Amino acid sequence: MRDEATQISQVRRIFNQVVPVYDLLNHVLSAGQDLHWRYFTAKAMRLGPGARVLDVATGTGDLALAVAALPAKPLVVGLDLVPAMLGPAVRKVARRGARVRLMAGDGTALPFADATFDAVSIAFGIRNIPRRLAALAEMRRVLKPGGRVYVLEFTTPQRPLVRRLYRRYLMHLLPKIGGLISGDEFGYRYLAETIMEFPMPQAFREEMAQAGLVRPRSHALTKGVAWLHVAEKSLE
Repeated sequence: MRDEATQISQVRRIFNQVVPVYDLLNHVLSAGQDLHWRYFTAKAMRLGPGARVLDVATGTGDLALAVAALPAKPLVVGLDLVPAMLGPAVRKVARRGARVRLMAGDGTALPFADATFDAVSIAFGIRNIPRRLAALAEMRRVLKPGGRVYVLEFTTPQRPLVRRLYRRYLMHLLPKIGGLISGDEFGYRYLAETIMEFPMPQAFREEMAQAGLVRPRSHALTKGVAWLHVAEKSLE
């Protein structure tokens, strides 16, 4: 098990290095499904006019932009631990004229007041945060009562045949392709390991409940390769 400082250092190094090819690799390694998953997550949000949404670990901004394009036209704040990742996001936001504000920040110490946002999202970032419970508790803190957390994340599929094939893909093909395009095979091997180490849906829902969120539920995407986990902040 990696200690927290080592994991954060690895995350910073990997994502600083892959910035120029990050979007390309996401699309190639997911066979284009990452776009569908983010769109599904954005559409799942039931937002009214004037809604405010926080996208943690926003990276190059694809989920933040998908949310900002919803009919309700919410204001989206995208936050990421690695400032270099925000460069492409800044350019995308400018091209589209989207209502997205971008900033660097730590998901375990969010720089916002209590009850600021109607929804908080994080796509493929929670598994790279060593203190997941602290991050989930912070998301709950900045939510308005009744607001929802949306966690989009990879999980090893549960069906035995799909699971075996996916594990082979993660351990062999993903690092090779990722390394070929990015020049960092080790980084993609590390990312594959974080996927295999991430809790199964029921266990992650229990973590959401431990963080004080209520009514946790999960939705399988693409035969359980990715899952959308949703939970709420109590009205009380």
